[in-house]
Amino acid sequence: MGMIEKRFAILVGHANETYQRQFIEGFLERTFDENIDVCVFSMYRKYQDTEEGEKGESNIFRLINYGLFSGIIYLKDSIQTTGVAEKLEKHIYENYRGPVLVIEGKSEYYKTTNTDGYYGTKIVVDHMIEEHGMSKLAFLNGKRWHPHSKMRLKAFKDSLIEHGLTVNEDFIFDGDFWYTSGETCADDIEELKDERPEAVVCACDQMAIGLCEALEKRGIRVPEDIAVVSYDSTEEGRTGPKSITSSLAPARECGFFAAEYLLREDRESLDFDVKPKLIIGESCGCKICSIQRPVLKRAEWATPISEKAYNSINDTIKESINNYSDMQDFLDAVYSFTYQLKGAKSFHLALNEPWLKMEEKPDIEVANFGYSHKMIYAIRHNSDNKDGIAGTNRTFNSSDILPLVLKKREKCQVFFFTPVFFNKYCFGYAAVAYSEPRCYDETYRLWISDLCVGLESLRVNLANKILQKKLDAIINNKFSAIDSRFEFLSREEKDEYELVEKILNENLLTYQFQPIVNATDGEIFAFEALMRATTDKMISPLRIIKFAGMQGRLSDIEFDTFMNVLEVVDKTPEVFCKTKIFINSIPGARVSEKQFQMIESLSKRNGKSIVVELTEEAELEDEDIGAYKEYFKKLGIEIALDDYGTGYSNIGNLLRYMPDYVKIDRSLLSGIQNAPQKQHFVKDIITFCHDNNIKALAEGVETIEELRMVIQLGADLIQGYYTGKPSSSFIKRIDRKIRNEIRACYRKSMNGALLKIYESGRTNRVPLKSLSNSNYTEILISDENVVYKDLVIAGAPALETDIHLKFKNGYSGMITLENAFFSNIKNRPCIELGENCNVNLVLQGINILDGGGIILPKSSKLIIEGEGDLIIRTQNNENIGDDEEKNIKEMVRGDVSFNQTGSVSVE
Repeated sequence: MGMIEKRFAILVGHANETYQRQFIEGFLERTFDENIDVCVFSMYRKYQDTEEGEKGESNIFRLINYGLFSGIIYLKDSIQTTGVAEKLEKHIYENYRGPVLVIEGKSEYYKTTNTDGYYGTKIVVDHMIEEHGMSKLAFLNGKRWHPHSKMRLKAFKDSLIEHGLTVNEDFIFDGDFWYTSGETCADDIEELKDERPEAVVCACDQMAIGLCEALEKRGIRVPEDIAVVSYDSTEEGRTGPKSITSSLAPARECGFFAAEYLLREDRESLDFDVKPKLIIGESCGCKICSIQRPVLKRAEWATPISEKAYNSINDTIKESINNYSDMQDFLDAVYSFTYQLKGAKSFHLALNEPWLKMEEKPDIEVANFGYSHKMIYAIRHNSDNKDGIAGTNRTFNSSDILPLVLKKREKCQVFFFTPVFFNKYCFGYAAVAYSEPRCYDETYRLWISDLCVGLESLRVNLANKILQKKLDAIINNKFSAIDSRFEFLSREEKDEYELVEKILNENLLTYQFQPIVNATDGEIFAFEALMRATTDKMISPLRIIKFAGMQGRLSDIEFDTFMNVLEVVDKTPEVFCKTKIFINSIPGARVSEKQFQMIESLSKRNGKSIVVELTEEAELEDEDIGAYKEYFKKLGIEIALDDYGTGYSNIGNLLRYMPDYVKIDRSLLSGIQNAPQKQHFVKDIITFCHDNNIKALAEGVETIEELRMVIQLGADLIQGYYTGKPSSSFIKRIDRKIRNEIRACYRKSMNGALLKIYESGRTNRVPLKSLSNSNYTEILISDENVVYKDLVIAGAPALETDIHLKFKNGYSGMITLENAFFSNIKNRPCIELGENCNVNLVLQGINILDGGGIILPKSSKLIIEGEGDLIIRTQNNENIGDDEEKNIKEMVRGDVSFNQTGSVSVE
């Protein structure tokens, strides 16, 4: 046998999904006969639910060096990530001149091969008519715009017509190739009652599974009451409670053909003509099935328990690789678990080159946009346990993809390349090789997922390790007391000096809490803890700090303040599960190690509720600032820069601190409505904050005019006597009138603001929290060219957003709201339907429309159903009368049907 002379590439969206796995195995059967290497570049999941996931998964396609391959197979339709398939095909066209075959999809540039979905659907319909004598057949289609949907629907109609049956358009339902479409279809069928079909033909097994489950939940038996059949027989469909009658797409044969196409010189004359096969299951009503239930036997004597295999009861990989703060220790631990990758010839981990410096600079970020020029050959494990690697002292060029691919070998292998990432961080990529024609399994995919989480834990642990070194240095530094002398004080000052000593000795400090409110809706965002003394004689906080400094006891104030306030936070979780607490800190005051540990203990429990206020007057060194920030970040604590706008303020200082909040000093805000220079300066500060993801807090707002101006300038938060005075107790809300003023000012300021629109369809579950964190203002719902048209929009009971829901013209589908909160920024309704829409709005939990209602044109229809409640809050209570029905009609305009069991009310 000669040396390997050729290698082919396969680009695929989800290699171990049934169709793709069978295709790859068929392809390998042919190429292995010719001793040709194959490199498969694959994502882990066909569908992703976040932008980070989309970028991280599809990044693997940036690894391909087209010059290494003699032919490329592109399973275009398997890549459902928004925008990726077309861009990737164009990139291939611009960078590769060898033979390319596109599988299951249309191509502007290349020959395409598709399995015959028309024939596969038609034989199933023919079976129901000819063998079961059925005449009332329904069809659950996929996405209406998809070529596969059109082809399979045509086959359904043609079969009916050929058998002399009438096509009933009311029996044709749109879906999206996913399980949830079955739920929607079951609702439609249930409403038909006596006019129900005898059988439903589904365009794919996923929808058939969802339909079977939904029907049986409604007491409709399969197949006794309604038969369910399908196309594209999958393992899931064959192994359900009742095996689904379907047609098996010849994926393995198609893979074999694709390999033949690349091997032949006369390839353009080749055509794939293998037809799908009818697979008889139990769901059609047949007594004799061609699907045999698998007999569960192991292929070898060893068991998952005896081998300590992945996910067995004794497996500890998750625990073991998440506790390291040393790169070498981590790689050694991972290497020790590579034995769990059963059947693999070898496993390889390549990390981006910046990981070489990660132990010194763990804040280095590598985005999911390609890979570094040099890759660290971090792990190589061979099945014979020879020539292994676990370390960082070897590198190779990423253009080589993997040294083993280019190595001279006598026997061919298949290499699967998959991304290694976590959220926005690109760590590198992994490769697993096999010497037999097979695909990686689910164990490998889950194992790699654990590896990705382990690398993220390592990155965080490395950062914490460096932070701890800096914190140790901070704790051990001595603090120099203020250079003042007691004898130079007046009699009154000496009395105050002694009073402060008593206050500190007996911890006679207490606190009042002033609300900090959102500039969008006036709701309380946080409270600032303001120090007071419980002595009979009043003494101001500034005097307490002055005399404590003279006594060298600023650290006592620092300790008492944190302990006193954090104990209040600890005892009132009902307040601080929704709000934050701003605590003033004296950065130069060094508490003892024991005190430090006590503060840290309380902070760990409440970190996400704490904001520490630092002042520029402390004049900290850059290293100290960095250490403070990293330490607080570790505990989940945020930082506010206090008194910005005083004599110390400059952009240089702001750049040094880069806090989470900037508190704009009262001196800049007093009378700002009549001071254009102040307005210009404050606007610049706020713009800088927003450009750097910092919240701007207007401090000391005392009049309605100041309030209006700071909202107009874009402040995020407001604090001052006008919105709320300090109090010893926590208020739930500020005055309603002031809240309405804030909302009105904010809406007016938003009239010229830009929208940030989230276009739905990439996932069937839309998390409002994630969208709100990313500053989206609108969710745009469409059913054209999307993966999912039926969606769940999920919020949380306490989550409020500035998001508006809008439907494109012609949308038809079901939207489920789970504790959703929408508002009407820019004076729009909270929910707005376009022309010719047909929407089922299913309510779950408590859903709130804040400041507006629902509007739809005459051409559209909205049905509100479900067990949840809908609360509509108006901008002005004066619009509400005693007639609840009239109120609802005012806030919900258009052709709306209320079929829900929960309540709809207007506040």
